[in-house]
Amino acid sequence: MSENTGAPSAENPETGEVLQYPHDGGNEGPIVIANEFADVVVRKVETRNGVRLEIWSPKRGTAIRYDAVALDCLSYQEPEFITGLLARNPGA
Repeated sequence: MSENTGAPSAENPETGEVLQYPHDGGNEGPIVIANEFADVVVRKVETRNGVRLEIWSPKRGTAIRYDAVALDCLSYQEPEFITGLLARNPGA
């Protein structure tokens, strides 16, 4: 067993892939964004159809990948649209 316990990691339940959190907040590895309500792991992934941004919720066990067009679409949404998304009850 390794003595190194300083690198937190998370396992993607869909693929079993172990994601190592970045040590220095740099560009290597996934980015973890968390607060008292939620935590997500964001990372850039290469697919057969090009680069995607993957957003994974370890708590919910859900993930989604967005291409540049979808991300651009998010960039010009009105705040009310995002408020509506936050009001939804996932799984209902």
